[in-house]
Amino acid sequence: MMGNSLFIRLYYHQINIDMHILIFGATSAIAHSIAKEYAIDNLHTYTLIGRSESRLNACKQELQAYGAIDIQIMLLDLSSIEDIQKVFNQCLQQRGNIDMAIVAQGSLTNQDKAKSDMRYLADEFSLNAMSHIIISQLIVNQFNMQGYGILIGIGSVAGERGRKGNYAYGAAKSAVSTFLSGLRHANKNEKIHIMTVKPGFVSTPMTSELPQSFLFVSPEFVAKEIKRGVEQGIEHMYVPTFWRFIMMIIRSIPEALFKKLNI
Repeated sequence: MMGNSLFIRLYYHQINIDMHILIFGATSAIAHSIAKEYAIDNLHTYTLIGRSESRLNACKQELQAYGAIDIQIMLLDLSSIEDIQKVFNQCLQQRGNIDMAIVAQGSLTNQDKAKSDMRYLADEFSLNAMSHIIISQLIVNQFNMQGYGILIGIGSVAGERGRKGNYAYGAAKSAVSTFLSGLRHANKNEKIHIMTVKPGFVSTPMTSELPQSFLFVSPEFVAKEIKRGVEQGIEHMYVPTFWRFIMMIIRSIPEALFKKLNI
């Protein structure tokens, strides 16, 4: 959408622009790397939201080392809709309007455990899908009230098609992607930008137990690509770009054949 892209370019090329950047799941490697990308500007205020106070404080200290000055941390029980709404409202009351929001919380579901432990399955889906969806809706509602804003939702290529090794995690990411697509379709304001990011394999603590290969990239690489995508007004982004073509092929495989493949 050309108008949206033009707005994003103008928005970020203004001199001395000071953004309030709100990050859910702020201790995740990708979210923290995005925060560091913007911290070097020495302009922006941050609200970091997550479940671990010690890890949030560690992120805060590193951002301060990069040049960020105004950083607030907030603890959140992501399993509680009431707590999500309460913390979000507190953030607005204390910090004001949101210029950019990043929604990045999640965990890599253990598929074998999810087959037999229904509580674990429900909790993982709640973390990876429901909390993301609820937070995204709250953010876009706020954007509509203030008239502008940028939402970056971190999804995954795992949501493109159910695979036997991670279909619980993939189903949650698919729900997130569909919801963000719906938010974009419902959005009538070109000053509101809703971006879905679908990374492939990223070398983070969450994937440390997976066999590493040439397909893995660093969270710093992902962050730089996301910043570029924001500045260019991209709405749906695969990181790295080659995943767009890989997933196009995987989606095109007939179901009868796909069931026989060990992928």
